Amino acid sequence: MEKEEARRGFIIHLVVYILVNAMLTAINLIYTIKVLWFFYPLIGWGIGLTIHFLGAMRWLENRLKDKEARAEYRARAGK
Repeated sequence: MEKEEARRGFIIHLVVYILVNAMLTAINLIYTIKVLWFFYPLIGWGIGLTIHFLGAMRWLENRLKDKEARAEYRARAGK
């Protein structure tokens, strides 16, 4: 359950990131084209999104370790 929540949370964060930054880019290019500021929130939020991705993918690493441990246990129990 926790694994799916982590993945779902990241996907929601990614969708919101894309939508909000598309809006900010449009606002910047429509109203203040002389000063391009849209990339500041894009970069800052992108760093946060990357950290969220790395945390959400940690569940994959844990899942693989669990599978490996179970396989090793089954192999030893079968001997």
